[in-house]
Amino acid sequence: MGEKSSGLFLAIVRFTDAGGEPLAGPDWSVEALDADPLADDDLGTSTLDENGEGRVILAVADIASIDSPGERKPDLFFILKRHGREIYRTPVHYDVDFEKLDEVTGNPEQLTQDFGTIRVNITA
Repeated sequence: MGEKSSGLFLAIVRFTDAGGEPLAGPDWSVEALDADPLADDDLGTSTLDENGEGRVILAVADIASIDSPGERKPDLFFILKRHGREIYRTPVHYDVDFEKLDEVTGNPEQLTQDFGTIRVNITA
């Protein structure tokens, strides 16, 4: 971890249905995970707000595990859930570098990362 990083990061992701309407409300949640060889690390969960947005605070301490000691760049993916049941799993974003330093200032520039809006085809 860089000296200027607290070890806490923010991952933002939004979900909509196929028509672009936000998947929102307390029934919907998103879970952030780190893909690892033996077992994926659960990094946190968030409900989706009125815009279908989930914000998950991740701790660097949760990224490293027995099958990936010293890991600092998670292979991040998200699971969309409704009533606790998996609805959709995103592709993996490999080696996400939350601690990348700005070349000029030397400060971390990516402590917050936005993974965009994902359209999901929801069937009844």
